[in-house]
Amino acid sequence: MIAGIDHEELVLLKFTKEEIKTKLRWEHSKEFEYNGQMYDIVSKEIKGDSIFYRCWWDHEETQLNKNLKKLVASAFNQDEENRETQKGLYFYLWSFFSPPVFDWQAVPFHKMEVVYEDSIHPNIFNAIRISPPTPPPKAS
Repeated sequence: MIAGIDHEELVLLKFTKEEIKTKLRWEHSKEFEYNGQMYDIVSKEIKGDSIFYRCWWDHEETQLNKNLKKLVASAFNQDEENRETQKGLYFYLWSFFSPPVFDWQAVPFHKMEVVYEDSIHPNIFNAIRISPPTPPPKAS
């Protein structure tokens, strides 16, 4: 089918033998990817160190590959745009459910005084009263 296409609809690409190894990603002997675009080879001509490919620019397969890469990136959470959106949503929702900061400080034991001591169970319960700081803090 591709061989019957008008030559004006084909793309002529020129590469060196080294560029073929480094710049092209081959699907098989008649199809490659170059700069993110898929091409089907219709004819090939070698002139010295250069190789000329007359190709059908496969727009549909190019778009399919882009969609597939996007789906895979999304499935493995590697889609940068999606990841930033998820982070924003996470922090937004976290602001509703995160507990307030608890500012607790240990008080040395010698500043505590026992208010009530249970005479029946002396080791189980003691009410402890913490003395206010001396001198009291100044109100501003």
